[in-house]
This record gives sequence, structure tokens and C-alpha cells, in this order.
Amino acid sequence: QGRGRGMGRGRRMRRGQFMGWGAGFSSTVPATAIPTVDVTKCVGCGNCAKACPFGAITIKDGKAVVNAALCRGCRACISACPKGAIS
Repeated sequence: QGRGRGMGRGRRMRRGQFMGWGAGFSSTVPATAIPTVDVTKCVGCGNCAKACPFGAITIKDGKAVVNAALCRGCRACISACPKGAIS
């Protein structure tokens, strides 16, 4: 009873083994997707920080700073910057 009713049913999954459509995808954001701030163009207006849905941008010393650990690469900050300081 219960055997042959589905892939992996009744088996313990070991670390690193996944089933389903998401298998094999460790991240959807490449490391290069983290935006960079050109401090010579940044005026510290805060539009990028307000636009970031993940709270990954703060204004320090009048310039935008991206926290790479929080950034998910959505690029909302790039379109929000009026000076084109984020790429």
C-alpha cells in the first residue's frame, strides 16, 4: 500500500535532492544583476531607496548604497533614479 503512487513517495529526501519543476535552480538572479551606484552622479535624492521593494538601498553620506545581501536584482532602482547614477 502506498507504493508506486508517485515519485519519491515514502522515501526520505537527502540534502541537495529536490523534486518538481524547481529542481536544479539554485538562484534566479545572477551575481552580475546587483546594481552599482556611480557616486559622481548620485545626488542622494532617495528615489531608488523608495522604489526598492526589498529595502536593499540606503542613503549614507548623501549617496545611495546597495546591500547586495538584500538585493534581488529587480532593477526598480535603475528606472527610479533621475540622474542615471545606477546601472
